[in-house]
Amino acid sequence: MSLIPVLITLSRAETFQTRSADIASAPDHFKLRNGLEVIVYRDDSLPLVSVVVAYGAGSLHDPEDRAGLAYLMQHLMFQGSQNVGSLQHVNYIQNAGGEFNATTTFDKTFFYETVPSNQLGLVLWLESDRMNSLEINEASVEKTKEILINNERQRNLQEPYSRYYFLIDQILYPDFSYGHPLPGSEDTIRRITAKDAMNFYRRYYVPNNSVLCISGDVEPQKVREQVSRYFETIPKGSETVAVSPAGFGSIYSSRDQTMIDPMVTTPALQFGIRMDNLQPGDNFLCRLLEYLLINGKTSRLYNRLIKKERSALYLSGGLEERKEFLSFKMFLLANNQTMINRSKKIVLDEFDRLKTEMVTEKELLKIKNKYKLDYFSRTGGTNLSRSLALAETFLSEGRLPDLPSDLNNLARVNAYSIYTLARRQFKEEKYCFITILPR
Repeated sequence: MSLIPVLITLSRAETFQTRSADIASAPDHFKLRNGLEVIVYRDDSLPLVSVVVAYGAGSLHDPEDRAGLAYLMQHLMFQGSQNVGSLQHVNYIQNAGGEFNATTTFDKTFFYETVPSNQLGLVLWLESDRMNSLEINEASVEKTKEILINNERQRNLQEPYSRYYFLIDQILYPDFSYGHPLPGSEDTIRRITAKDAMNFYRRYYVPNNSVLCISGDVEPQKVREQVSRYFETIPKGSETVAVSPAGFGSIYSSRDQTMIDPMVTTPALQFGIRMDNLQPGDNFLCRLLEYLLINGKTSRLYNRLIKKERSALYLSGGLEERKEFLSFKMFLLANNQTMINRSKKIVLDEFDRLKTEMVTEKELLKIKNKYKLDYFSRTGGTNLSRSLALAETFLSEGRLPDLPSDLNNLARVNAYSIYTLARRQFKEEKYCFITILPR
């Protein structure tokens, strides 16, 4: 008998145990007087440190008729502060041999740097300076607006399908706060003033609406002293007011429509379904359904659409969380309209199959193992992935990832729990399709 499968199994088990032990070592967590939540994780495997500053501010918080303001703020954060000139933040990090980036989502904005561990003080100084004293004026706002507008024009030319990603959101979430595009539009961006930007900054870019996460080759006690020195004196902001729950019902308009677009060259299909009235534990089950349906080349949809029936040329998608809602979205390309129609039928077949057949034990074990591997990759992988995962979880749930609890929840999932979720959520009247055809 071959020993290879046994060795692979043992290797994976050892990997799980090693990563579990790493994650189980609790991070240091403390809170400053101004409300800033701080998480520190020591990992001396490499002389590097990753710093993430996460703010509870995203497109959800854009004022009416000012869509794109949160996205604009992300870019304004590099336009200079009291002690740092415009774009000097970038130069400091690059000159220190580091990397940086930022991203804005539906309800959060992340700024992150990875630098040699002896440069931690530099990053903390840069982040604290722009949290405390960002320079916002008409010139910087107008300059940033023009950059974003030009970027959107280029994106629409180079990625003509991207506008349909936003259109499916507007169908699934017929509400300004939940459904408008993250970058806004040229019209709404032009309406944004320096006063709008300053008000947004003062309301959301404050210590008590943010999480600072540091992971790497650091001494936690020394980091406490550094963080206190740079951030403790930043004034606490006003308590942010929770956004009102979405006011739309379960009725969709234009659930199945066809668009003729001269900008596209290949037929495409966009699919979405919004899952609401979620019960405790449903979010976790939905994540496993994502693995079952579309996550990876062995997933059901990829296997049928790309490998077996070859009705699609390209497939992407996954689950997205927006406060009390989840949505499952998918995008595919095909050779012609006939293949689009065939792909659409396959998607419907696979959703019906979830409501009529139990997932096999083999499939269930496969998706559980893949979930574990990805979980450990996020929370026990690189310093950056760990910092992002810790900051995101804390900002969303007010807690650190709980490995034993999460794995216990995973162990309790069975085929019936997935079957009942599919029966409750996957109803045909909730399916939304957009077919995109070239002229």
